[in-house]
Amino acid sequence: MTEQPTGLFKSAIKDPAVRLAALCGAGVGAVLVFAVIMLVGGPQDQPMQRDVIKAEGIQQQARIATVNPSPVARVVQPTPPPSENWQPSAPPVETYPELPVSRVDEPDDTLGPREEALPQATAKAMPEDVSPRPLPEAVPPSPAAKPLIAIVIDDMGVDQRRSARAMTLPGKVTLSFLPYARDLKAQTAQAAKSGHEVMLHVAMEPESAEADPGPNVLLTGVPKDELLKSLRWNLDQMTGYAGINNHMGSRFTRDLAGMRVVMAELKARGLFFLDSVTSRDSVGSRAAREAGVPYASRDIFIDHKDEMDFVMKQLDKTAARARKQGIAIAIGHPRDITLRVLKAWIPKVLEQGFELVGISRVLHRPRPAHSGTAGTSG
Repeated sequence: MTEQPTGLFKSAIKDPAVRLAALCGAGVGAVLVFAVIMLVGGPQDQPMQRDVIKAEGIQQQARIATVNPSPVARVVQPTPPPSENWQPSAPPVETYPELPVSRVDEPDDTLGPREEALPQATAKAMPEDVSPRPLPEAVPPSPAAKPLIAIVIDDMGVDQRRSARAMTLPGKVTLSFLPYARDLKAQTAQAAKSGHEVMLHVAMEPESAEADPGPNVLLTGVPKDELLKSLRWNLDQMTGYAGINNHMGSRFTRDLAGMRVVMAELKARGLFFLDSVTSRDSVGSRAAREAGVPYASRDIFIDHKDEMDFVMKQLDKTAARARKQGIAIAIGHPRDITLRVLKAWIPKVLEQGFELVGISRVLHRPRPAHSGTAGTSG
């Protein structure tokens, strides 16, 4: 049974004006209740969200700046790996994608090292004096009767099947092995037995934080002792090689102080340096000349597009440059298309009057110092 309103209250609720006032009062009350809830709960949630975002930003900046200003410090370690047989999950193949002109690591064939121009950002971080020094003269390669072409295949050793295929290429090719590949002694011995020149492919810090150059990469901004530890670990992984070239390194090869440390060690070991020129501002040639280290610089990348027509086009560019300048240095990788095209191209280019040589034939070498001794007559 429903209770019915009686008396004055019953009369009041029949009045339209009273009912309208009651409805308005209820609406105002609901708004006030909602406002109170927001005042109590809302402001507590918003500062918490801002604090979380701020904390995440601070943590990210801290990770980026752990070793040096380079973001690559987040993903690489300068200390030796825990296992001597460390292997990456996939072969760290160098790729050279098409990038805007403003990017310094664009694989533009026209790039040449601007040895005298040291970027301001690099100069500020130098741990030692980097004032310009008089560069000693270097003796260029001797003129040859035939145009010389030096083909370098780097990233060797990790993908052993394709590396073995590279060793079967006709003619003399330079094969540059990654120091953390397995069975290096056996692989390099086979490469030398096949008549190829052997080099070491040393990982140097790239500009991109997405690239993983592998363990013991040479980093900018670290103490000299730490840099030497990483460098010597790399150099000690192989024997029987005469020189090195940089794996990645678009950031490190712009660091004159770091490159001077590298060149001093190469000089002490009697090794040469091939600059892969992954940065238009590389100071590799300058540092090598200062230290009296034989050196050369890459002219053309042949396979930063893994396409047959593109590789053939780049090899044609290599031959044209050799015919014009007498020497051309091209770098590629142990990829199926590259190896297939080279296998057919090398015999043809030899028939056309070119000579295929190892890198050691096309080095700029430091000019010998003249002794001031005078002869005596008697």
